Amino acid sequence: MEGHLIVTDEEALKGASTDYVRAARAEVNDAYRLAGYLLGDETEAQDAVQEALVKAWRNWGSLRDRNAFGPWFDRIVVNVCRDRMRRHRTLKMIELDAAGDVESDDAFHSMFVKDEVAAAVGRLSDDQRLVIALRFWSDLTLEQVAERLGLPLGTVKSRLHYALRALRRELGGRDE
Repeated sequence: MEGHLIVTDEEALKGASTDYVRAARAEVNDAYRLAGYLLGDETEAQDAVQEALVKAWRNWGSLRDRNAFGPWFDRIVVNVCRDRMRRHRTLKMIELDAAGDVESDDAFHSMFVKDEVAAAVGRLSDDQRLVIALRFWSDLTLEQVAERLGLPLGTVKSRLHYALRALRRELGGRDE
């Protein structure tokens, strides 16, 4: 077959792999910060991003528009974080003796402990915290938040409204 380029499955996979790695590398730091903000724990954020990267790789072939990798990957990260938050609600936490505390350099945990606003956001429901994080931390429009979460725009607006009301109330602001 002179004049024709034959692409083997291995070559196609290598090309797809290169494209995926390039796209993922551009988004991974923002994804880690988003996961850390949502989960409030450095280790959980690392695990969540790793899980999201694996899911994205497995579904890479289903992404039609490679330029839409960022929003698509954000949605995967948010869904992984949502699943982790649900699992943690079913776990029972046991207080350990303070003498046995281990020092930690977990930036996300210390942020929630030290920052009054972050701590208040951490006490919101999981759904409200997701909307707050995507709207204000990721600086997305309400339409983009709705797209990332797969929710109707009205639901996103409602969750944002009630989350902001709860934050105002908790932080001593007036409640409208």
